[in-house]
Amino acid sequence: MNWMQQLEKVYDNNIKQVGEFEERYQQRITLLPVSHVMQSAQIEILLSPEGDFIEAKVVNKEHARTIVPVTLASANRTSASAPHFLHDKLAYVAGDYVAFGGNEKRATYYNDYMNQMQQWINDKDVPFRVQAIYNYVKKGTVLADLIQAKALFVDEHNKVITKWDNKEKPLIFQVVAGDVLDAFVRFDVLHTTYDEPVVWEDKKLFNAYIAFFNKYYLAEQDVCYISGKTVALTSQHGARIRNAGDMSKLISSNDKDGYTYRGRLAKPNEVVQIGYEISQKAHHALRWLMQRQSMYVDSRYFITFGIEKPTNIDPFESSIGLISTGMNKKYTAETEADALHQAIKGYKNQLTKDKVENIIVMAMDAATSGRLAIVYYQQFHADLFLDNIEHWHNTCRWLQFIKDEETQKVLRVIGTPSTYRIVEAVYGSKADARIKKQLYTRLLPCIVERKPIPLDIVRLIFNRIKNPASFKNSMESWEGTLNIACALVLKLHEGEGYTMALQKDNVTRDYLFGRLLGVAEVMEERILKARDEKRSTNATRYFNAFMQSPARTWRVIRRQLQPYFMRQGADVKYYSMLLQQIEDQITPERMNNQPLDTVFILGYSSQIQEMYKKKEDVSNDNIEE
Repeated sequence: MNWMQQLEKVYDNNIKQVGEFEERYQQRITLLPVSHVMQSAQIEILLSPEGDFIEAKVVNKEHARTIVPVTLASANRTSASAPHFLHDKLAYVAGDYVAFGGNEKRATYYNDYMNQMQQWINDKDVPFRVQAIYNYVKKGTVLADLIQAKALFVDEHNKVITKWDNKEKPLIFQVVAGDVLDAFVRFDVLHTTYDEPVVWEDKKLFNAYIAFFNKYYLAEQDVCYISGKTVALTSQHGARIRNAGDMSKLISSNDKDGYTYRGRLAKPNEVVQIGYEISQKAHHALRWLMQRQSMYVDSRYFITFGIEKPTNIDPFESSIGLISTGMNKKYTAETEADALHQAIKGYKNQLTKDKVENIIVMAMDAATSGRLAIVYYQQFHADLFLDNIEHWHNTCRWLQFIKDEETQKVLRVIGTPSTYRIVEAVYGSKADARIKKQLYTRLLPCIVERKPIPLDIVRLIFNRIKNPASFKNSMESWEGTLNIACALVLKLHEGEGYTMALQKDNVTRDYLFGRLLGVAEVMEERILKARDEKRSTNATRYFNAFMQSPARTWRVIRRQLQPYFMRQGADVKYYSMLLQQIEDQITPERMNNQPLDTVFILGYSSQIQEMYKKKEDVSNDNIEE
């Protein structure tokens, strides 16, 4: 339960953010007060301080988010009657709900709401705005007023029209997905001062409700297993953690006839005792962080946050994404590495300045609709976390092609691809999201803990790039996938001396065979380009066969290169000598048909980069790598 302790600290460290809305991903979000939830309202009713109806309007979806005071029962309600305080659905706040066509099975909901509100009204510290809402709702005319205000509409039988068949729908039918009688209503009271907030964003009202709730609704006290203190306990914990429609819970004990705890223990509190306040704070903080800075694949959500400073760097980001400087300069391997180091150093300085010591990385997923699990959790000191991030970007990197959004030019830079691009390269863009989310989770320890990259992941992408002709999808390219594969292979062989630069003294068999095919590829590609012939080179067409039977296939390719040697002119000596030098390094006993392993693509890619670099050095009109 360490995650709850840390999230409570996040809540306390950001207490000033409670009730303060911010725009994230085109949504208004906030850190919720204890004993409150967020709901989307479709109808807003304005009242006078005395509780008289003034006006009503339908709420657009972008302004619908409403902070609502709740009880333990209402925060976790399903089909049974469990009213919220102040704001709720029409069935709870409309005394004339059944009279205008509402479901008779919900006839008791209004009385339940009024009886619950009466408890707050009887408290000596009740705010006047709560009194005003109560005074209005007890009149039992909510639906009649909404109909008169043209927020709702009735048919010839004076029943509320629940579905609109015409194309031009009134706004209420656009914001309510189903039956309009299920619309959620929020109340506001005419402001007595210029700067008075609306009811659902009034911090004074939040605090008043929390005090009322703690006085009348929290009775049982015992030792909290999280804090070790004697506090009010709860056995009901927050839902809607990942999104508004998510009813999955991290902590649950509600099936008395099932197997959550029965069979071993008689009561849920014999399993664990958790304080109400720490549960509320932890779940609200987690929900807030998920809305602000999480990344999700399918049903799995990934989040990285600091205890003192919530916003943190994304471990799944690419090297370019981590570098704060623009991409309008010419990169080399050295400047790229230095820029990354300076970016990480900048993050460290900022974290040190703010005294941030702990960073947490979490992943959550739901196996069923009711149970949410933490599938990954690690806590790091900030320095260690950033050192591990930098290590990942320094050891899993290769030439990447990045499109500059301003100039629309494709730039060649050396760095680590984002995890998104790695996953797309390993499985393809059309792979099932359920498979992809597993790869994100498996790569996470490699990034933040320096764990070795799983061999099967490298094998998967290695097998994908064996057949260049299979990359017909415009969303993918064989060259881009090859470069990502090289980055993963370099990571796999970390500590074995392999580098991005061409290693002319590397006499590894697979590496040398890669160099041979790289020379053949560049040589033929240049000739075809000079002739304006658009067809694949022999090196590309025989790529798969070469990997399976290198010696036999090389003889075929060598034979087909002979006509090019005769036509190449002055450059023929350069290519001939280069091939001969590489062939001389492959001893006769190693010139066999044993299939090539992953190191092969490092030699292949490095040789191609080296040969193009030499040409660019001469022309001096491209980016030097």
